[in-house]
Amino acid sequence: MSAAPTITNRFRDFQLLDVSKTTRHPEHRGPYMMIQHGSAPEDPQLRECTFTLTKRGTWLHCYVFFLLPKPVRRQVAVFETVPELMELAENLPSKPIVESVESLSTLLKEGGFSPTKEDAENMALWSTVNQREAKGGMQ
Repeated sequence: MSAAPTITNRFRDFQLLDVSKTTRHPEHRGPYMMIQHGSAPEDPQLRECTFTLTKRGTWLHCYVFFLLPKPVRRQVAVFETVPELMELAENLPSKPIVESVESLSTLLKEGGFSPTKEDAENMALWSTVNQREAKGGMQ
């Protein structure tokens, strides 16, 4: 078994996904996501994962993306138009950045995440993220 290639910020390495089938209007095109398969640049074991491009211009492990509340997923990594996505992709730095657990709170806040008290599951997520942030990240 060979090691997975490291992800890049080169557009030719990306895959554009039309996620219209997951919306209320599957007969239309869009919204879109950009994904890439490979290993994180800082992963010494070169484990293969799928990553999604965030609106911050960073990459997020897809398993973390799917753990996020659905409305936040859309705010964080779903683009309404191809030109919006292309503009971001054209301006990425040369070295890709992968979101870490420590950066999750910023990602959530920028995504507009604010759970209600009735939403126990997302309140637990929010509480955990805030506790880790208060402690200065993961221990």
